[in-house]
Amino acid sequence: MLYGLYQLFGWLTFIVGFPFLLLYSVCTGRYREGLGQRLGFLGTGWETHDRVTRIWLHGASVGEVMLAGLLIKELAAILPEADFVLSTMTEQGMEIARKQATDKVRCIYAPLDLVGIVGRAIRTVQPTVYICLETELWPAFLLQAKSSGSKLVILNGRLSERSFNRYQLAKGLMAEILSCFAMISVIQQSDAKRFIGLGAEPEKVRVLGNAKYDQDIESLAPMSEEQYRSWLNLHPDQPLLVAGSTHTGEEEMLLTVFQDLKKTTGLQGLVWVVAPRHLQRLPEVEAMLKQKQVPYDLLSDVKSAERKTDIILVDSVGDLAGFYSIASYVFCGGSLVERGGHNIMEAAVFGKPVFYGPSMKDFSDAAELLESVGGGLPVNCPDDLTESILYFMDHPKDYDTAGQRARKIAATQQGSARKQAELVKEVICH
Repeated sequence: MLYGLYQLFGWLTFIVGFPFLLLYSVCTGRYREGLGQRLGFLGTGWETHDRVTRIWLHGASVGEVMLAGLLIKELAAILPEADFVLSTMTEQGMEIARKQATDKVRCIYAPLDLVGIVGRAIRTVQPTVYICLETELWPAFLLQAKSSGSKLVILNGRLSERSFNRYQLAKGLMAEILSCFAMISVIQQSDAKRFIGLGAEPEKVRVLGNAKYDQDIESLAPMSEEQYRSWLNLHPDQPLLVAGSTHTGEEEMLLTVFQDLKKTTGLQGLVWVVAPRHLQRLPEVEAMLKQKQVPYDLLSDVKSAERKTDIILVDSVGDLAGFYSIASYVFCGGSLVERGGHNIMEAAVFGKPVFYGPSMKDFSDAAELLESVGGGLPVNCPDDLTESILYFMDHPKDYDTAGQRARKIAATQQGSARKQAELVKEVICH
């Protein structure tokens, strides 16, 4: 009954809303790319033969797409005969997908989760295995993929307490969906308990860690540190504060931190790089800076011309980790506001201690790991961040030690992607 209501509501929303979306797309150009794919029309060239293993991975947005790149690399190493399909839902996700794709990876926009549309997409692709990354559970797609003969796997599964409580409201439907999966790989034991609590079979759930943290420096920052420094025109000892994956409200708070730090002896030359999590928020951030009469440069401008100010607003995808590699101080956003935080291990890989606010629900495992060795530096408010940075500026040996420990604990996460790839091979060969 719940599934029927879900489809009924979905189709009614589509029928009413699609003409307006189409008109908006025609007038603005947005969402025009991939519109046919979202409706299940994936084009030609999908023919295959019986011996080909086709693995379809779905990552909702940028973070999951980057995770998919790591997993595809491991899967290709142990399943050389396989080809891959990588689907995503956002334009930013597609940009990253295409950047990291090889000739064995076909990138598409995910079809809308409506009966008929998903069926058309599944019949076209004919995946041997469909992999959900983290917790992208789309009922229509999963049920039809299962009935078509595809094997389903969850990799890097995570389920917060909040999501668990929400899914409990539809526990019967969730149990039916989870029964479709051949195997479920989760990050922590707490995730395993929640999946099982929603109806997953215990013998199908394995705790294999977080492959998002299984990242090497080369894949995160493909260009040299010198390249990132040259873009910013930094001299060797010039301090750099990098704020990554920020959300609404955080840029204004961090601007105060930056301005306070600039008043300190030794930090007058401080440069601030701020990278909003979502590029569509750039006009909002620019408006805030202009309203406060604070000059800034866009990264796209300083890549081709000299930096004119001490504030750089990142307006491109894929450059943040490179700036982490050369940062003096790193703050990870989504944590001073209630957004659950972001991947603090990306900076730890480079040996950087990471500052973050109190909202880290979505990355609590990473926070616990880093804090356990002193490589994670939680702060409660902007004033705390200012005071902490000033403390470490006066105690450089303590800061260096924190960075070394951050790098060491990040290194312990290596191997999770390979374990998850081996699980997929086990499912295929079973």
